[in-house]
Amino acid sequence: MGGFVALYRGINVGGKHSVKMEALCALHEGLGHRDVQSYIQSGNVVFLSSGTAAAIAKKLTAAFASEFGFTAKIVLIEAKRWTEIVKSNPHAVFAATNPKLVHLGLCEGEPSAAGLQELLTKTGGTETFTIGKGIVYLYAPDGFGTSKFAAGMEKAAGVPMTVRNWRTVEALQALVELIA
Repeated sequence: MGGFVALYRGINVGGKHSVKMEALCALHEGLGHRDVQSYIQSGNVVFLSSGTAAAIAKKLTAAFASEFGFTAKIVLIEAKRWTEIVKSNPHAVFAATNPKLVHLGLCEGEPSAAGLQELLTKTGGTETFTIGKGIVYLYAPDGFGTSKFAAGMEKAAGVPMTVRNWRTVEALQALVELIA
């Protein structure tokens, strides 16, 4: 049995696609997942389960659509990989002083460095990004919500992604450590 982090995309955003975290945790438990815990209302779940990430994600996707009546993108990461991602943050010095300014983009595939660099040049922003395997670390010193770079990041990367601020990343890491 291994640990996993599930990041749901497109739920509880702007009053649309409302899903209570208690119901989402119950869905996981109904699939046999253990030690299920959620963090905030934006679809972050940590749990233990048997099987591969791909098989679990497939079951979760189908069960979610059946239970809630709409589909949600689910990025599922093994807990060990999550811990590696957290430890590898190239913007850790900024995250230590203001975690709201550092973000993690988890991609479905490899993001385009050229596309992201072109966007940064075009927007002329103060952001700094670093690409890892299937991830983008972003430091947005002027704030994520006002960043033109952040707004276009997914399109420029050329792959679907879901983004979490570093405070959320750290909270999920604390939950991972509890189930390890």
